[in-house]
Amino acid sequence: MSIKKITFLTAHNWKSNRLGGFHKFAEAACNAGIETVFFSFPRPYYAFFMHQELFNKKSIRELQKGITYEIGKSKLHNVTLATMKFPNSANKIFSDNMMNSLERFSFTSFRRFAKKWLDGTDVFVFESSDGMIFIDRLKKMYPNAKMVYRPSDPLMYDGALSRYVTNETHIMKTADLNIIVNQEGLDLYRRKIPDFDTAIHYTLLSNGVDIESYEKSYDVPKLLKKPNTILYVGAWDVEWNLLFEAADKTPDFNYIAVCPNYPSFEIQEKVKSYKNLFYVPGISPAEVPAWITNCSVVMVPYVTDFYKNRPLGITAKYYQAMAAHKPIVAYCDTPKLKEAGVDVTYTYDDFINAVRKAVNQKECSYQFDLSNRRWENITSKFLELLEGL
Repeated sequence: MSIKKITFLTAHNWKSNRLGGFHKFAEAACNAGIETVFFSFPRPYYAFFMHQELFNKKSIRELQKGITYEIGKSKLHNVTLATMKFPNSANKIFSDNMMNSLERFSFTSFRRFAKKWLDGTDVFVFESSDGMIFIDRLKKMYPNAKMVYRPSDPLMYDGALSRYVTNETHIMKTADLNIIVNQEGLDLYRRKIPDFDTAIHYTLLSNGVDIESYEKSYDVPKLLKKPNTILYVGAWDVEWNLLFEAADKTPDFNYIAVCPNYPSFEIQEKVKSYKNLFYVPGISPAEVPAWITNCSVVMVPYVTDFYKNRPLGITAKYYQAMAAHKPIVAYCDTPKLKEAGVDVTYTYDDFINAVRKAVNQKECSYQFDLSNRRWENITSKFLELLEGL
């Protein structure tokens, strides 16, 4: 098929302090001259009263009107549809079907929204996010369009809400193609869906990294001009109690957590009481290489035992640090990291001791081949897969 228009259903905004694979795929589509829609979802009505990066009145209002960007040889439209989605905690009261129905309900006509922004779409690409609830409606409205599911973060992890297990199973069986990012995700789906290999059309395609961006020199960001900087840049929550203890026990080290997911007010206030612990509510993707390349150590301090039910594998944040040859210290992440030469720890004391050791290392090499994970190769293969449909 010759693709003229792709719609990505994603949790991201186009302009965001979070850089996901969908940004790279959408950029590649535009560079190939393909009209592109970035359908940011969910954006619930209750988020009008929030003050976070993605969930706030100003951002949602702008996306409801639609923002058009000139990118490469084409245009990218970033849009949203605000709906009556309730917080997941409401699933204790409402049935799964009711939660799905509320999430689909909008005071704006979906058909009118689709006619304005989605008509002409050849391929709909769904992220592992709530946007998957629209697949049946979109298949009915656009029977000739292809449906692709690309789950970077599987939703049917152990302990997940039954609604997400059901919804994700349905989209995987409905999609014309599922693009899975790592072996860990594939193993999870095979375990959760008994007839996976016969019922589901899938392929493997990893995340990527802009290697060259992490081999350059940049001006040092102000916060990183401090000595012994231990840096986290990511969207997953961190183990704050670990960082408090590390800051107490190593007062000569400066711990910096850059994350667009705001911690609680209590955490933010406690951080302010430290002279060597800092919270930054996100930076633009363009700034990330300057931060990674100018810190002393890259840390990935996930919440305790977070990795046990999340098949994330070795994620792009590790690719970045490896490309920059930075010492890496992880807490509560996949043991596979050890095979690549990453120091991964599972107790507070081990993490702090590993940081002490890593600060004395100026440069590290890893047993991990990044050459086939360059974004230009990944995005090229992605577009080939879509054309092959």
